[in-house]
Amino acid sequence: MCNGHSARTSQGGSIAVLRPSSPSQNPSSDSEIKVLFSNSFATSLDQPGTQVQFHGLETSNSQPSYHHWLIIHRDGNLNNSTNHSLPPVDPFFSFALNSQDDSVLQLNRTLDLGVGETGIIGRRISMMAGEQRGERVIAEGIIGWN
Repeated sequence: MCNGHSARTSQGGSIAVLRPSSPSQNPSSDSEIKVLFSNSFATSLDQPGTQVQFHGLETSNSQPSYHHWLIIHRDGNLNNSTNHSLPPVDPFFSFALNSQDDSVLQLNRTLDLGVGETGIIGRRISMMAGEQRGERVIAEGIIGWN
């Protein structure tokens, strides 16, 4: 991923491309979801935390009982996601999507957009959906450089 040359220039921050965990169970999520993390506004007093922007997030308005949230895991292994019905016991970080129409969120804390013990680069990220029947993973990916 880091080898070679690319014509694409860095846009800063980090990105995760989430793919549906099982498209047949969630036909409204056949496309990928891009999650962009940026700290460019984190130095401002009125917006102190990391900004999270979504592209391709389309949740079904016909199911208003769903509650969606993102979990940043402590690992970076997509093979660890065999159980798509239970959230991890000890996530690295998680946050709720306030409404189904959110395309930009401002977190209340500034995330380290680098690599290492406190950084999010290389970590697995899951979008969860909760409803009356339980919780499940609807999309997953790995956080990388943008």
